[in-house]
This record gives sequence, C-alpha cells and structure tokens, in this order.
Amino acid sequence: MKKVTVAFILTVVCTISAKAQDILAINQAIEIGLENNYSIKIARNDATISTNNARDLYTTLLPVATAGGGLNGSRVNSTQEFNTGATQERNWAESHSINGNVALNWTVFDGLRMFATYDKVKELQKLGDVNAQITVLQTVYDIVSTYYTIVSQQNQTKSLLEALELSRKRVKDEKNKYSVGKASKLDVLNSTVDLNADTTNLMRQLQDLQSTKIRLNQLMARDVATNFSVTDTIIIDYALKYDEVRQRILTNNPQLKAAQLNKNIASLSYKEVRGDRFPVVKLNTNYNYTKSESSYGQVLSNLNSGVNYGATATINLFNGLIQNKREQNAKTEINTAGILYDQLKQDLDAQLSTAYINYQNSISLVKVEAANREVARQNQDITFEKYRLGSVTALELRQAQQNYIIADFRYINAQYDAKTAEIGLKLLAGNLQ
Repeated sequence: MKKVTVAFILTVVCTISAKAQDILAINQAIEIGLENNYSIKIARNDATISTNNARDLYTTLLPVATAGGGLNGSRVNSTQEFNTGATQERNWAESHSINGNVALNWTVFDGLRMFATYDKVKELQKLGDVNAQITVLQTVYDIVSTYYTIVSQQNQTKSLLEALELSRKRVKDEKNKYSVGKASKLDVLNSTVDLNADTTNLMRQLQDLQSTKIRLNQLMARDVATNFSVTDTIIIDYALKYDEVRQRILTNNPQLKAAQLNKNIASLSYKEVRGDRFPVVKLNTNYNYTKSESSYGQVLSNLNSGVNYGATATINLFNGLIQNKREQNAKTEINTAGILYDQLKQDLDAQLSTAYINYQNSISLVKVEAANREVARQNQDITFEKYRLGSVTALELRQAQQNYIIADFRYINAQYDAKTAEIGLKLLAGNLQ
C-alpha cells in the first residue's frame, strides 16, 4: 500500500506541476480562443455577409446599364421575277446583319423607399457586428470562467495532496509506535483507512480537474488531449463601482445596442412601407445600331442608328386597403421594438443590482475565509506536533486536518466566486478587460 500511495503522489505531482512552457496564462487562453473558437468564426462570417449585403445594396441607388449585340448571316439560292418580266437568279447568295444596343435605366424616385432600404441594411450590418460581439464576449466569458475553475481545482488538488502527505506521515508514525508497543493495531488500521479516503478524494478531484481542462481545450478549439497547467493565483478587481458599471452597460452592453438597432430597423421598415404611397419615377434611354448587307435584292445595304429616351411614372391608387394594413403593422413593430428595449434595460438593471450585491458579498467572504483558513492551518500544525508528542489523539488530529481542508476549500471557492462575480459584471458592461 505504501508503494502504491507514493507512486500515486508522484503521479499527481507530475500532473499538476507543469514545466514553465506548459503553463497557460489567461491572456494566452483568450487569444487562442479568439483565433480558433468555432462559434466566433461563424459569428464573424455572418458579420461579413451582413457587410457584403450592405455594399451590394448601394448599387440599387445607381442606374442600371446593359449592352447587347448580335451577328447574323445566311447563304441562300434566290430566284426573283420583276414586274417588267425580267428575272434574276442567285446561287448561294450571301447576306449578313449586325446589331447592337446600350440601355440605361434609373429609378430616380420611389417615395424615398430606396434610401430607407439602404439605411435599413446598414443598420442590419451593424446588428450583425453586434451579434458577433455578443458571441465573442460570451465565449471569452466562458473561457475566463473555465480557466479560473481550473485554477480553483488545481489549488484544491494541492490542498488534498497536502492532506494526503499528512495522512501518510500519520500512518508511518502509527506503525512506528505499534512496532515499539505504544500504539494498537486498531490505530494503524484507522490511520490507513483515513489515508485511503484521502487518496480517493484526491483521485476524484484530479478527475474533475482533467474534465475541466478538456472543456477549456474545447472552448479554445484545440486538441482536447492537450495537457497544461495554469497559474495558481486568482487576482480579483476590488475597484468596481456600481455607477461606473451601470454607465458602461448603457454605453457598451451589446444586447442593449442590438435592441436599439432593432428599434432603428423597425422605423426604417415603416419608411419603406410608407414609400409605396408615392409615385415611382424612372428614366430610361438606349442607343441602337443596326447594319445589314445583302448580295441580292433591291436593297444591298441598310444602316440604322439612334437614341431613344423616356420617362415613366406609376402610382398605386388602390390595392384593397392592403397599404393601410401594412403601415399599421409597421407602426406596431416600432412599438414592440420600443417595449423590448425598455424591458431589456430594466432586466439589465435587475441583473446589475443582483450581480453587484453578489460581488460585494463575495469580496467580503474572501477576507473572512482567508482569515479562517489561516486559523485552521495553525490549528492543524499545532495539533500535528502535539500528536507526535502524544498529547492529542489521532481522532483529534484527523478533525484538525479535516477542518483545515474545509477551510482551504471554502477560501478557494470564495476567491472563485468573487472572480466570477467580477467578470459577470464586466460581461454586463460589454468589456471583459
């Protein structure tokens, strides 16, 4: 059993103690995720499509020019009889013609619908960018949160490793005492049971740690089997102010930006619909060229060329009140977009209030748990020395050991909770830096 325990300890030490080049910093994790994450790539592609659509729509404001042409020919046998009684015959007589045209069409007025449509697509482009930002922020939040979960689990693993080492020393001491008649066989067995329990706890903790590392590798879109270590320190930003965070939310929160853009889009959609009440004016012009030649008949050559131009105007006089219904629906969509914006703003205020209270309480708990952890450590150290001197029982030592593990875990969890509360506030504010 001793050999197995020592081997397991060495395995754990090798697992959680990576070389310097294997340590993954938080900034590196974010950078890798931003470059590789599949959701981010898809969101950026969607934003690119929105940009391309906006560029393409600009062409609808410009005239449309087209050109065409053709070449035709024939070789025929011809017999012609004139009213004078004369006849003319041609064998394989040749004729050919050439034609070409250039046309220009331009919608110069459509009730300003084209301008509303163009502005709408530009807003949709912005919405695509904001949606990409939402995906990026959420992914970065997931990476940061998972990273600090690993930091916490790694520190918990070290705590359990310390407990295992203490239990191993206790087993050794009990065996030494038993060999000289100062301890019973029951004391040795009890210490061994505690050592086995600590070994099991450490193995389970190590399994959780490896699972979370796989999750982080997945978020970074790299080989999930990649092993790495992380820093063992959680640095908490203690300087977040409620009013400052709220102002950042109003300015930078991407969901709020998206809601405002949806309001703009609804207003522009109404302008599009409203434009159908006005006439549509179009200008058109075209240049035509036609030339034909024939080796038989009275006309041997013919050439036509010239310019045509014109203007048209159309207006919808009556379409069964469909126009009124479309305008009413568009106005309702404007109202709905405004309601959704106000609702989201209130939801963000509620989230901010809850998150900030959690942030403050978590910071306070970090200080309390840090002090409690130090007391528990001192108690464990003193109890262990007394145990070696024989002034306390093994049960009292085990209790002190368990109290320290609990206090250490509570401190680690308090740090993690404070960090997640901090990044949660920054996520609401639209900036995780």
